[in-house]
Amino acid sequence: MTSGSGAGLGLSVHELKVTLLDVSPPVWRRLRVPSAVTLSALHSILQVAFGWHDAHLHEWRVGERTFGLSDEPSWGEEIEDESAAVLGELAPADSVLHYDYDFGDGWEHLVEVVGVREFDPGEPPVAVLEGARAVPPEDCGGPEGYEHLLDALADDDDPEHEEMLDWVGDGFDPDGFDLQGTNRRLEGMWRPA
Repeated sequence: MTSGSGAGLGLSVHELKVTLLDVSPPVWRRLRVPSAVTLSALHSILQVAFGWHDAHLHEWRVGERTFGLSDEPSWGEEIEDESAAVLGELAPADSVLHYDYDFGDGWEHLVEVVGVREFDPGEPPVAVLEGARAVPPEDCGGPEGYEHLLDALADDDDPEHEEMLDWVGDGFDPDGFDLQGTNRRLEGMWRPA
């Protein structure tokens, strides 16, 4: 997960604040990852941290550069291989990246590099430190569809209330976020079996 050519990057960690844009109230996570992590590995970490299902295409935008899967269709733009792009080489402290997931629904995440510090071997290299709210259900129609879903769920008299409740299930809590459960799932990504 932490491949890269950056000298010394393996000994530092990036603290990131990742916010799902155009959703209110905000859905966000603050997490710690190795500076030597590739954008490909960071994609996998964000999928777990937010609770997405990795069922759709994604890409990264860093300044004027775009990164994605090497075999992903480029749609007319030059896409660089995300598996060769190292976070610490692209994003110093106080920089930002954009992570787009599911081009149909259009989920855009703002990734802010809050800080870069020396790795402490006494703490997990990958962890969500805090966060708020559940990620919207996959395929709900993007920010506008999610707003419509929340409105229908909140109003028992809405004609779509029962249909939406059946679709998301009784267990969906838009305000819920399980920090410990999320970190248990992330632990499987970095701790040897």
